[in-house]
Amino acid sequence: MKHRLLSFLIMLVCTVTFVSAQNRHFDVDDFKKKKAEYIIKEVGLTDAEAKAFIPLSNELLDKRFEINHNIRSKNREIREKQTRTDADYTHMIESSFDLREKELQLEKEYYQKFRKVLSPEKIYKFQRAESKFMKETFNKNGQKGKPGRK
Repeated sequence: MKHRLLSFLIMLVCTVTFVSAQNRHFDVDDFKKKKAEYIIKEVGLTDAEAKAFIPLSNELLDKRFEINHNIRSKNREIREKQTRTDADYTHMIESSFDLREKELQLEKEYYQKFRKVLSPEKIYKFQRAESKFMKETFNKNGQKGKPGRK
């Protein structure tokens, strides 16, 4: 289970990074809407559950993106340098550890919030559905050759 969650987190970070790097016009609201529709259907959320859960899911997505953005911008500075030192490489490696650690803490925090509105079964289904959605989104965007573009 921990390996699946870690794999999902890495995939999510890569997807958000890839889509946002490839397309500065990425429509976050449209992405959230499509993801919410997908989650509601796949998990089988009632209207009341969706009303309580989707805002939490969107908060989590926003916080994941913020963590990723902060680390990405620091690493971009290093990658753009003509010559990198061992200290630069060490920083990039350690920042990737920090990213995963922060995201895991965030996941744990939101798991507790999710438990207040969904059953453990639906939380599990959400995790699987979110992972599936991200894979499908990534694959669809990658096949077009122009990720995230309308």
